[in-house]
Amino acid sequence: MGTASTVVPWVLGRTAVKYSFENLQPVVVNGTGGVIYARTEAGVNGVKDLINRDKPLEFGGISATGLDITTLVAFDLLEADVTSTFGFEGRGPVNLALQRGEIDLDYQTTSAYASAVEGIAKEGKATVLMSFGQLDGSGEVIRDPNFPDVPTVPEAYEQLHGTKPSGEKFEAYKTLLGLTYTYQKGLWVPEKTPEKAVTLLRESSEKLGADKDFQAKAAKVLGGYPLVADADMADRVRAAYIVSSSVRSYVKDLLESKYNIHVE
Repeated sequence: MGTASTVVPWVLGRTAVKYSFENLQPVVVNGTGGVIYARTEAGVNGVKDLINRDKPLEFGGISATGLDITTLVAFDLLEADVTSTFGFEGRGPVNLALQRGEIDLDYQTTSAYASAVEGIAKEGKATVLMSFGQLDGSGEVIRDPNFPDVPTVPEAYEQLHGTKPSGEKFEAYKTLLGLTYTYQKGLWVPEKTPEKAVTLLRESSEKLGADKDFQAKAAKVLGGYPLVADADMADRVRAAYIVSSSVRSYVKDLLESKYNIHVE
């Protein structure tokens, strides 16, 4: 089973990682999504309040080498005035710290949005800035169907800078978006697994995902994202899991230069 805790160390090329997704076959994937939001009292009422600040906003993180990495790359892409404090035990404690005024920026995944963000946003205590978005079948960023009215990170970039994002940072963001959100959770099997077994697993997963009773029961557990196991899924996932050397170098350089973290 793949999750962010297995994907990100692989992306970073950590020496402890003895596996490669390039040598595995995806059977079924289930994505997730999320939003970046801010404490309104920090003077943030919209995306444009992320730049040209007298004092940087403080982001609360768990670990720069975990799921937080996608948010850190988003901030770098946006050229946001942000500093970070790591070491929180989970996103729940980060959310509480934001409500206490100890940090200014947080993100929450879709499954936690209703309980952690929606209420304080309605009260005016928090401002939802952007969603991470989702990758479509062509590898482009589109709006998250769970947040259809919330701009994506690339749309936020366009609001801030007047042009569409491009270049090394944007390619890194799209790569990490696919790996840590759109195709984050997945069932994989060894490359030499008999084709008949792989087909049986995939087709069974596809039928399960289409089952109405399953969908009703899984809606809350899976955060509103479907099981994906169609015949073309493997090709899309394999394409998403191609991480170029330039993306790896950029991410490692960002961690070293901005956060003084050296990946072994």
